[in-house]
Amino acid sequence: MPRSRTFIDDVPALPSDLDESGTPTAAATAILPSWSSGLVRPRGAPPGPDTQLPPADSVVPYLATSWSASASGDYTFQLRRGVRGPTGDPFTSADVRWSVERDLAISPVAPFLFALANLDTRDPVTVLGRYAVRINVTAPSPFLLAVLASAEDGIYDRRLYLDHASARDPWAEQWGATHSATFGAYYVSEFLSGRRLVLLANPYSWADPYYRKVEIKQEPDAYRRLEAVLGGTADHTTDLDWEDYNNALIFGSHSHVSASILQTGPAVESWLLDVRSGPLSKLAVRRALDLAIDRADLSGQLYSGNATPDVLALPAVYGQSQPAGYDAAQAHRLLASAGYPHGVTLRVYVGADVGGGDEGRELALLTAELAEVGITLEPTVVYDSDQLLALAQAHRLVSTIEDVSPVVNGGAFLLIQDDDAALDPSSLAADDGYDDLALNALLARLRQTPAGPAAKRLLARAAQLVDATVPAVNLFELPVQNVTRSDITGYRAYANPVTYYEYLHPDR
Repeated sequence: MPRSRTFIDDVPALPSDLDESGTPTAAATAILPSWSSGLVRPRGAPPGPDTQLPPADSVVPYLATSWSASASGDYTFQLRRGVRGPTGDPFTSADVRWSVERDLAISPVAPFLFALANLDTRDPVTVLGRYAVRINVTAPSPFLLAVLASAEDGIYDRRLYLDHASARDPWAEQWGATHSATFGAYYVSEFLSGRRLVLLANPYSWADPYYRKVEIKQEPDAYRRLEAVLGGTADHTTDLDWEDYNNALIFGSHSHVSASILQTGPAVESWLLDVRSGPLSKLAVRRALDLAIDRADLSGQLYSGNATPDVLALPAVYGQSQPAGYDAAQAHRLLASAGYPHGVTLRVYVGADVGGGDEGRELALLTAELAEVGITLEPTVVYDSDQLLALAQAHRLVSTIEDVSPVVNGGAFLLIQDDDAALDPSSLAADDGYDDLALNALLARLRQTPAGPAAKRLLARAAQLVDATVPAVNLFELPVQNVTRSDITGYRAYANPVTYYEYLHPDR
């Protein structure tokens, strides 16, 4: 196959499990959507640091060509005809029903998403014909289309999975861990865990992608990934150290490489607070902490100015205007009003990836800024992510700084948590003792309101309640790097940053 029709992507990590219904990991959510096939897909936005993502219900056709909603909230989909998987299996409504049943049976994520969409789990899909289905719900929801657009709820080749199923493994999870069975533009032809993954174009696909072969190579060393793109042995990479990214900007201007920010957000670096006791139980202390941080200065020093300061529960990428959020004098006054005129000491735990991989520098800068208003920071770096998670689940963290992403597209997903629809204020802070009856009531109404103006008003009111009580301190919307050959176009911005290889082609 000519090199010009092969796309090579160097990534920091490959997933160990290719089953879209498996446990999600950072590597899986970044790569698996590349070949998934859903009824619909998220609508992308033009790339750029100031891009604004479309609302959650803004999707584009994929295996479905059109759809309509009933007054009860059910959605009827007309399916694309003549679609076949790479083995030649025809796509029909039976694949849709079986795929939803598989997700409900084995996926750790799909049941939560389907609950947000108010899916009728007793009778989720009605087959209306070979090329028509109805998705049944128990009540209208503004989230159904967004949920169906997520890779976790893709449509699979039922026959191919059943060919590899057994009595002990009725959903063919073992086979699915190393293979693909979708109706999209690509299929997995080779997978060497920890080394490389090869996609080949589905010979029966209607999409007809320019790149007939995609090689996704694992290279943990960021500098080697940059060298590969600069040297022409790779076409794309991301997640570089910021010093290496700046080198790509410099060297790329004199070569065939383009380095840019694909988007900022919706992933947010957030300081999560246990508000059940101690100084953080006082609203004035939490507001002081919020006002004591000069986010713009930190972004300049940590992210070369590419991280967008984020103060509110809904980030700017969803159209939320952000205030300056920095007032050291007011922060000092708030501490005094809370009973801490001589300052307060706070302990914070962080993982090894805070600050773009430079947790020591970020903690040093934060410590210096907070000291100016009387807040003494006692940081602890936990290098084992599993240990950090275990401490959080045991409620043993007074506060922690984490990178938090929405489950799927839409600002509302930053507010909702998979525990009785309680609040997740752009983070997991609700797990640390925060609760608000008025907010929970708003979110319950939001979950049963059809997409449209009413849902947007409820979302805005919920976000205002979050920002009024500040159970978490947001810091930045995180930038997504896009380092690629300058003649390749077709990249788009999505809530879950992903490269849909079938949309890429040389810019002629």
